[in-house]
Amino acid sequence: MDTHDNESPLDRIARMEAEITSALADRDLASDADERSDGHHHPAEAATDAEQRERQLQDTLRMRQQLERLARARAAIAAGTYGICADCGKPIPEGRLQAIPDAERCVSCQSIAARRR
Repeated sequence: MDTHDNESPLDRIARMEAEITSALADRDLASDADERSDGHHHPAEAATDAEQRERQLQDTLRMRQQLERLARARAAIAAGTYGICADCGKPIPEGRLQAIPDAERCVSCQSIAARRR
């Protein structure tokens, strides 16, 4: 049994925010250390380094976007609209909210939104 099953939505959101904030801080520290390294690499390593930096930037962007979604979920809780699909207005199933506390859409509407991208 998952130890987080009995968490309230607000507790899940707070836990996820803390985990992401910590991961971002760790990335910032790692990035600072990388920038201070001597940087003497074989030219063939430059492409690998650039690809790795690109992946790290994409991961950082995803984490920041999730923090924004979590902030919107926190605001929805305060407004009393948490768990209501932003598109169709129907309730988002509890299981989905357990798995994805920052879900803004029900599965059907999220599928449609994903196809539009």
